Order: sequence, then C-alpha cells, then structure tokens
Amino acid sequence: MQIEETWQGAGVATWPASSAARAFPFHPASQMALLVAVFLAFRIALASVIPLSIDEAYAVVVSRSHSLSYFDHPPIGFALARFMADVSGCECRLVVRLPYVVLGSLSALLLFALTRYAYGAIAAFWAVAWYTVAPFFLISAGHFVVPDGPLDFFLLAAACLAAPMLLGADSRFALLRWCAAGVALGLALASKYQAGLFCISALLVLLLTKPGRAQLATAGPWVAGAIAALGLLPVVIWNMDHGWISLAFQSGRGTANDGHLLHPGNLAVTLLGQALYVWPPIWAVAMACLWRGAWSGTAADRLFVLLSALPVVFFDLIALVSAHSLPHWSMSGFLFAFPLVGQWCAVFSLRRPRLLVVSIVVAAVVVPLLATGFAVQATTAALTRPFFQRASKFDVNWQLVDWSALSDSKVADEIRRANGYVVATNWMQAAKLAYELGPDIPIVVLPGDPRHFQFMDDRRLAGQTKGFFIGAMNFRDDEAAQEKAYRDSVGGLFVVDGDARHMTQRLSGFPVFDMLILPVTRPAPPLPEANVQPPRGQP
Repeated sequence: MQIEETWQGAGVATWPASSAARAFPFHPASQMALLVAVFLAFRIALASVIPLSIDEAYAVVVSRSHSLSYFDHPPIGFALARFMADVSGCECRLVVRLPYVVLGSLSALLLFALTRYAYGAIAAFWAVAWYTVAPFFLISAGHFVVPDGPLDFFLLAAACLAAPMLLGADSRFALLRWCAAGVALGLALASKYQAGLFCISALLVLLLTKPGRAQLATAGPWVAGAIAALGLLPVVIWNMDHGWISLAFQSGRGTANDGHLLHPGNLAVTLLGQALYVWPPIWAVAMACLWRGAWSGTAADRLFVLLSALPVVFFDLIALVSAHSLPHWSMSGFLFAFPLVGQWCAVFSLRRPRLLVVSIVVAAVVVPLLATGFAVQATTAALTRPFFQRASKFDVNWQLVDWSALSDSKVADEIRRANGYVVATNWMQAAKLAYELGPDIPIVVLPGDPRHFQFMDDRRLAGQTKGFFIGAMNFRDDEAAQEKAYRDSVGGLFVVDGDARHMTQRLSGFPVFDMLILPVTRPAPPLPEANVQPPRGQP
C-alpha cells in the first residue's frame, strides 16, 4: 500500500509517494488510533490508582461550594470534576479524573486533524505520537484534575475550526466555522488564563499573514471574538465581587523577584523543566523548528510559530525576572509546536526511519514505566520500604499519598459524632484533609494562605464550637519544633482543650508521615458592655 502526502494549500513541500510508503508502511490514521487507544487505557489505569495530588484534591474540595469562578483559575477546570462527582454521588479518583482523561485523548485526535490539514497524515501521526508520550501531556494535562486538559482541548478545537480560513485554502461555511471557533475559544478562556495569550497569538496571525488580513475584512473573526469574550464573563463577575483577587494573585506569582532584577538560575530550571515535560530530544526539535519557522517557512509554519512562540517566549522572560515561575506555564505554547515536530519527523523519516522508530519506542516505554513506578511508590512504597524504616526526605510524603489513616483509625467518625469541624494550617493540607474526610465535615483554614477556602461560606460552622486541628509532620529531628509551630499558629483563634495525639500514615505498614491532632474550641466572643448610665451626681 502506498501512502501519498497531499498538499492542502499550506505550502508544505511534498515527496514521492513511494518514498513516503517506504518510510511509513502502515496507514497513519490507523496507527494513530491504535496509539491513542492504548494510552487511553493506560491513563485510565493510572487514574484509578494514583492518589489525588494537592491541586486535584483542592479542585474537588473547593468546588463543593459552587462558584462562578475560583481564586486560582476560571471555573471549567474545577467544574468538570464537580459535575462528575455530583452526578455520580462519588468523589473517587477515577470518577473525577475521567473527563480530563477523555479530553486528553480527544485532544490527540484534534491534533492529528490539525496537523494532517497542514502537513499531511504522516506528519500528523508523528505529532500525535510525541504528544502522546510527552510526560506533561500524558500525566498532567491528560490525566489530572487540572485546568490544562480542558484548556488544550478547547484551544486545539478553536485552531482546527479556524485553520482552513487562516491557511487560505477552504472558505466554505466560513462564518459558521468562525462562530464555532469563538465558542471553543470562550470555553478555553473559561478554563485557564493562559488562553489569553492564545487570543493575542490569534490576533497576530490575523494581522501578520495574508489570509488573516483577508479574513479581517469579513465578519467571521469579529463575531468569533465577541463570542469568545463571553467565556470571560464568569471570571469578570466573580472578580468584581472579590476585589479582582484572582488577577492580583496570578500576576503576583509572575512578578515576585525577591529583590533581584534577574534570575538566570530560575530561567535555567524553567528550561530544564520544559525539556523534561515535553521530552528532551523533542523539546530541542521543537525549539529549533520555532526558530527556523520564525525566519522562513511555509504558511503553515508561520501559523504554528505564531501560536506557539508567544507563550514560550513570554513565560521564559517571566522566568528570567521572577523567582517563582513554573515550567508548565508555557505548555500551551508547546502544544502548537507538535505539528512542526511532526513535519520535521516526516521529513527525517525519509533519511533515518529506523532511528526515529527507536526514539519513539524508547519514549513510549520509559515514560509509562516512570509513571507506573510513581504509582507503585505512591500506593505501596515498594521501592524504598525494603531499605528504610520510615520515609526519608526524598521519598513519598504527605503531599503525594492519601491520608487514609484518618478514616482507618476512626478519627473521621469521632469528628462526626462530636458534630465538629477540622482546622488546617494552609490550603494544601486543607485540600488533603477535606478530600479524605468527605463533604459532611466542615473545614477551617488558618489565615496566611487559604486560597479559595476563604470564600467557601460554610454556614454549618456558625453553630459548631468543638473541633480538631490536624497537621502533617514529616519525619525530622525537630518534631517538637514542628508541633510548637502548629500550636502557635492555632493560638489566638482557637483554644487547645485536650491532649495531643500523634497518628502515623502508613503504606503497606511503611511509615510515611505523622499527623498531629489537637482538640480545639473557639473562644467565646466577649460580651458587649452594658449601656448603663451612672447614678446622677457620680462621674
């Protein structure tokens, strides 16, 4: 069977069908479907066993209090998990993760369609292959309860719908396509703030390319922009009622410089993180393709460079001037570099097909093995349990495992019988506690870093005085100092009225961390002074 690469008007170079067939002897769409199906099954298996991360538990817990938007993110990233939990009546990990897992596979199908339109089926297969094994898109965006999965899906949907007009090839149903693209972009804006950079990139495509300028003379892009803006309404309305706290929080994360103008070390860590998230050789290919496409290339190359480069460059600059940026912030940019990587691989496969196949096989084995190893360690501690008496600093800790000891030791039942509440020291521990204890136990987060917990108006707390402070304690030499710090943080807001207890969280009998449990009560409010007038003649 011969596979023929077709030019869809994107300006990509073609090669003889016989050469393409020798380089790729199987039907690319069939191979892509098989690859996506296999990794979908793998991600479902992971989703059913890996404990919820802090961010995931936080999303599940704070979305119990339905909100137009949230302190950290727009609503859709949290709402999908909440929808599944409400419909099923279960907050179990596979149920709340399932929409994100499915969206990860649907994103692969959209990426294939987008790349095939621009570069042909063989390039599309390689784009999907590397997207599928990229650690960030396999594990985080295609698995966890985080906003990146919905963001990527809706951005790809918007790009797929607009690509025919932006590549100047097919204008049939143009207005309808633009309207649908506007809906997809609006949903992306309602998923994560990074979608705003995609909007700027799309505007640059419209202004800097000939097909884009031609489209600006039509109603399509303007209607799409108006529809997309509706996706920001929940965020705007919620922030108007809360002092624009989300925008202040997110902008503060990117501008915290700790008193220094430049942070080259943070930039180096960011670049290393990007490489590990994308897969180092493919990150290097993607960066090279972006650099080459910025100066020369086809119409399709320019489209993907404009969609990719802004998030990558913007967050790399943020990393240079900020002390606390994170490598995954730029992943929505690398998402649109995969078509360029696919095109490069399609050409490279004509010269060194065996090397390319070996490379993808290595990645497809190593990345799932690492993910499986993490799943085993986070649930059984099997990799360190034979060699240590308890978890070391480098091992799994309270952030990575379930807090099942709370339920196993009947502490949760004790709190319910007392009609009590739980006090947590910060949003991270509050997320793990509240997820394990369930929605019927109210939770209070101490001032300092409560995140969205400060906006959860739990009226049950008004009539409850008896509570329990619970805090995680890593195994260290200064455990007494840790307990004192917890007691000091509680003082002033609550009164410790009983003996402290220590409980150990174990994995298959292996101690991972301790929990400090302090019975607390709220101090009674001071009585108002009586409005009594002194006797006549007395001061």
